[in-house]
Amino acid sequence: MHQTIQDGLEDFLADACDREERARIEAHLRQCAECRHEVDMMKEMAGLFETLRSSEPPVPSPGFSAGVTALIERQRSESFWSGFLQPVFGRRLALASLLALAMLGTVLMSRETEYAAGPSPEMILAAEQDAPLQTMEPGQMLYTLATHKQ
Repeated sequence: MHQTIQDGLEDFLADACDREERARIEAHLRQCAECRHEVDMMKEMAGLFETLRSSEPPVPSPGFSAGVTALIERQRSESFWSGFLQPVFGRRLALASLLALAMLGTVLMSRETEYAAGPSPEMILAAEQDAPLQTMEPGQMLYTLATHKQ
């Protein structure tokens, strides 16, 4: 039971426990000299810490906030995209893009001239005249016409 009481002593001394817990701890302290001694030691320690506390909170120097802000700005890591926003890199990127576009246009234009002419009408007529006509049986032709779907 000593351990459960000792675990609740901090709340007891800080007035952070409920009435039932407080009554239970007070009843135990009336009977147990060891726990009373523990409470006395904790009160003494709290008093020593109170003597270390300053009467006024410390006031930062006038340039403290500006110095901290400047330090944070210097230590802030640059983002991945900040390299793309630099003028030198932007010019190089624009030049490389224009060169790639010019090469692509040249390739497309050279291919365009190959396909622009296409086969001549004479070549098409010659190919049609040379192709043999396929003859179908009348039953096959009727079947094809009957099953044709648009």
